[in-house]
Amino acid sequence: MIISRFDPDKTATLQQDLPAEAFVAIDQATQDGKVLDLAELTGMGVSSELAQVLVDHLSHLTRLRASGGLVSGGPCEGFKHAINVFEADSEQQARDLHDADPLAKYGFFEIDQVYGWKQVF
Repeated sequence: MIISRFDPDKTATLQQDLPAEAFVAIDQATQDGKVLDLAELTGMGVSSELAQVLVDHLSHLTRLRASGGLVSGGPCEGFKHAINVFEADSEQQARDLHDADPLAKYGFFEIDQVYGWKQVF
């Protein structure tokens, strides 16, 4: 399990630049196992640059979850941290899965803490 720390400046910019309608639509699509495309996001007022980052991030997580590499994940309230539970054979593999996320590559968050985790139920 990895706890990531969001960059406060980038998170503030993201929250400022992401219309409420888009945030709700992204959340609903994610729960439905879908990824909104660039046209859908830009049609809701999201800049093309931010829309591309979000599509890349959500596509990555959707693929990772479908392959079994991501057990569960998401941001904590207030977008200061996120928790992701990866199916990994080692801590390094979990770190690599985390760091492959486009939001990590774009500097939106970084690893804060890593814990071994055993799923009981």
